[in-house]
Amino acid sequence: MKRTKTLAILSLFLVIILGLSGCGKKMASSSSAVSDLKYSFSGQDAYSYLQESRIIQTVVFQGQEVSSTINSDMGFTTTPKGIAEGSLMVEVTIDTLGLSVNSMGGSMNENISDIQGKSFMMSMDAKGDNKNLDEAENLTYTVAGTSETNMKSSFMMIFPRLPEANLKVGYTWEDTDTLNVNTSTETMEMITQSKYTVEAREKVSDFDCYKIAYEVAGTRDGSSQTPQGMILTNADISGTGYYYFAMKEGIIVSDHSSIKADGSVVIPTGDSLPMYMTINADLKLR
Repeated sequence: MKRTKTLAILSLFLVIILGLSGCGKKMASSSSAVSDLKYSFSGQDAYSYLQESRIIQTVVFQGQEVSSTINSDMGFTTTPKGIAEGSLMVEVTIDTLGLSVNSMGGSMNENISDIQGKSFMMSMDAKGDNKNLDEAENLTYTVAGTSETNMKSSFMMIFPRLPEANLKVGYTWEDTDTLNVNTSTETMEMITQSKYTVEAREKVSDFDCYKIAYEVAGTRDGSSQTPQGMILTNADISGTGYYYFAMKEGIIVSDHSSIKADGSVVIPTGDSLPMYMTINADLKLR
């Protein structure tokens, strides 16, 4: 019975990894110190990124801590496709997607090759609003051969809404994001409130950038169908981060975030177990 519960917990880890690793990945664009923030996916330049995360997840079972360390990486390329009916059109191609898990139940390395090379179109206005990720939601894959997920959860929070006011160093603004995921094996709602501060203007990798720091807090509630049965989760989320955005090019150059989640998990046996995790994630140009 103890091994069954451990396997159920490991299945939970695999289900929720990609949804949470995207939390706090905040992105914005600008042109100058006194101008409007606007996305500028235009021209002929394609940009390739690598997102890497390290997650340490722990549940407390019968007084014992059961921990797993999950490393994931996703490489993708964004290619501008012009403007249609006032919306920016961007093609996103998944170049790589993989993860490794180390836990008391064993180790696993997975290269999710069936998603590599596949693309989807996303659209949004210049402020990051009216976002359409329908094609990303239709781009599904399985984790560990059991849990189905899609690319929508990975990209919903990379391009947040931008403020209406002009940008300058010292300026702050707040925003709220809601992420809903529904697949054949998982439902999830994550609500986050974020506060941004323009900290500095710096030169990074030959790009003239703004450094924008952020604080994020929120909640995540979900259910996952595993081979062992239904798993329910809830957690409070908090964290900090910062990103660099190239003003002239209108692209993100790098983004670092540190997130904590503290909550509980109800496994198929009916046991409610304390759960907490730490997430360190980096997004950077390749």
